Amino acid sequence: MVQPLIVTKNFNHLSQSAYSQLEKYIPFKKFELIHVTAAPHYVDPIGWFVPLASDQYQFQLSSHKIDEYYELGYFKTYDDLVLEKNYLHFKIDQALDHFSHIQFLEKVQELKEVDQMLGIMDEISKPIAQ
Repeated sequence: MVQPLIVTKNFNHLSQSAYSQLEKYIPFKKFELIHVTAAPHYVDPIGWFVPLASDQYQFQLSSHKIDEYYELGYFKTYDDLVLEKNYLHFKIDQALDHFSHIQFLEKVQELKEVDQMLGIMDEISKPIAQ
């Protein structure tokens, strides 16, 4: 099973088409999960495309677009969130050591968001029957 991606910022993706009438915007909301629905496929000469699904849409994204959104910080994986949580704990400890009240409050707020995202991702990985 492939881990889903979680959306970390609200944004819109333009689903392009050869015909302008078929172009549409797909809105992504913060905390929304994006699942891989099938194996990627190659479209010659454009490149690799990955079938994906969110709560409301099924669509395909090119591997280049996925990389671009990942680099911009729009998508994160579970492992990214775990690493970010560890880093934020370090930054909170550092803020306490330096008596930096503002940095402490900022990092605590960021940690709350990361914990919320991790909670969402943990919910989907729990077995139905326990």
